[in-house]
Amino acid sequence: MTIEKLTPDQLHLLTGNRLFGFSNSAELIPAKPCRGQERAIAALKTALAVPGSDYHVMVIGGEDTGRLDCLYSVLNEYAIASADTENPDRLLLPIRGNVNQYEEIQLQNGHAQTLINFCQQVAIATINRDTDQQSLMIQELRAGFTELPLLSTYIDWLDDFSLLLLAGENSEFDYRELQRMIPILLHAGSRTGTAIIRDVFTDTASLLGTLSTDTLSGRKVINSGSLIQASGGYLIIDALRFIEEPQQWRILRDILKNGLIPLQAIQSVSSPQGGGSLPLNGYIPLTCRVILICDSSIFEQFHVLEPDPEKLFPVIAEFESEIERNDQNAQLIANTIAALIRQHRCLPLDNHAMALMIDTAARFTGTQHRLTLSRTGLSRLLREASLLADMSDQGVISDIHIRTIIDQRRQRLLIDRRDAVQAILHGEMQIELTGKVVGQINGLTMVGAGLQSYLEPARITATVRPGDGAIVDIEREVNLGGSIHSKGVLILSSLLASRYSPHAPLSLIASLVFEQSYAYVDGDSASAAEMMAILSAISGVPLLQSLAMTGSIDQRGQILCVGDINKKIEGFYRLCQQHGSVIDAGVVIPRTNLRDLMLDDDIVQAVDDGHFTIHAVTTIDDVIELFTTMVAGTEDANHVFPSGSFNALMHDSLKQFAEENKHEHKDY
Repeated sequence: MTIEKLTPDQLHLLTGNRLFGFSNSAELIPAKPCRGQERAIAALKTALAVPGSDYHVMVIGGEDTGRLDCLYSVLNEYAIASADTENPDRLLLPIRGNVNQYEEIQLQNGHAQTLINFCQQVAIATINRDTDQQSLMIQELRAGFTELPLLSTYIDWLDDFSLLLLAGENSEFDYRELQRMIPILLHAGSRTGTAIIRDVFTDTASLLGTLSTDTLSGRKVINSGSLIQASGGYLIIDALRFIEEPQQWRILRDILKNGLIPLQAIQSVSSPQGGGSLPLNGYIPLTCRVILICDSSIFEQFHVLEPDPEKLFPVIAEFESEIERNDQNAQLIANTIAALIRQHRCLPLDNHAMALMIDTAARFTGTQHRLTLSRTGLSRLLREASLLADMSDQGVISDIHIRTIIDQRRQRLLIDRRDAVQAILHGEMQIELTGKVVGQINGLTMVGAGLQSYLEPARITATVRPGDGAIVDIEREVNLGGSIHSKGVLILSSLLASRYSPHAPLSLIASLVFEQSYAYVDGDSASAAEMMAILSAISGVPLLQSLAMTGSIDQRGQILCVGDINKKIEGFYRLCQQHGSVIDAGVVIPRTNLRDLMLDDDIVQAVDDGHFTIHAVTTIDDVIELFTTMVAGTEDANHVFPSGSFNALMHDSLKQFAEENKHEHKDY
């Protein structure tokens, strides 16, 4: 067998203060925001170095990974490098013969408004029937704006139309038509620097802009959206808005795909009163790079909207939430904590407190061998510990302050789950923690989310009767079980048949249920415990109730790793602690979870004192021996299990079910 009773030194990996040759953290150089994110930074710089405005970027990473700080840092580098670059004005010029068909032109910075003012003066002079003024303004236009053939054609058209009005019968419609011929300002360029715009609004109008019409003159006015405001620069958008409003993504997707913003789209988001009845036709080029940001969960949802995002975003810069735990990265986290101390004006840490913060950074990842890059959890712990040290009139944060805050947080979590614990202790929720019971086992499940999640033990029971080999998943039958949980149950059926009845159909029906559970159940972390409940129900061998089990199982009977292993162990330990009458309590975990153990000091001490045990297992036979105290038994070359072993008893029990099933069908 491969059962291993774990020793205290296996339950956590401690940094110690060997790495830190300082009296307190004030001696450290604070880390820059982008430290630890070199891969993502390299991806960003690659994307931005590619010429053209169509090389859009997707940034993936949690909000507290420093993604925005790093992004702005890189963008500002490029903005500074282009500080001497002048961004042109952008305006819409009506096409001759159709005042509602527009084409974009670009003029030297500051010239667009001058052109619009001259054109307005032509219109005013025409309305006032001032031939001399009209002629003078046209001359000024021809003299000042000769660089573009399209502009020359437009000036000729404006001159012809205004002269026509001056020579003929004047009407209100004609004058309105003249006003609509005046160019529309899209964007006033900057003399220096590159635009960096973040669209924080969630409506389509903020993205595209709006169109309005002056009620007196009939002139169209565009209030530029962020896609135009970011001309020549970068537009940062949160992907979450498109999850909430998929139609907005469909609009942006077409714009990114074609590189053009349809003027009709701007008009479509404007109010009927503001946009006027006449259509606004044409396209304007997209001249900014779009940077879409999202965390991992949002990216999965976004992938449903856009199955192939790489076509639109050639470069994906992914910000890590964790890094490998080694001496170099531990020093990086220490420097990051020094930066947080400066940012939040906290007291410095002594080297023992810093070592404990590094251990906590590992604990946040749920494994011994990774360190979190998330600043939120470390920052909150640091600020609370600093307040405690300050209230104690101490000028430095010690490891005692850190441990006190950790313990206070644990107590707050206990308050959150107080009702559930009290229900167990008072017998309202039946959880057996002593003795032996047939077909019943304690599983370990998590409720809540993130740092606020905690263990809620599950009493898993199984019943069996003669039948056609089915395992009934009651949670699934009443729509309280997810697809992953159901997959785990199907694996149990396959394992049971292949191991104990390889040459004949199973002749029983087994039912599985999480007793007194009314919440949705998914995941397969309880599948090994479910298997033991079924084996016990079939064999009639009772299971120890002082042990709890977590672990998934495959078709070969191998026990596989699960998540939240530390919280599961700690939760069951504290339940047993509160119960007070538990003897020889412990948990059974997959051996593959050993590297994830970062347990609290009090549990490590309880294991050292012999008050709590943690067993690591590899196969279902290991689990059998722990919960039944029987020898599991290995089959020989003739597929026969040793007499007196649990597996031999299982084989005999299934044979008996087959006989009973045969008799029932014969009688029928």
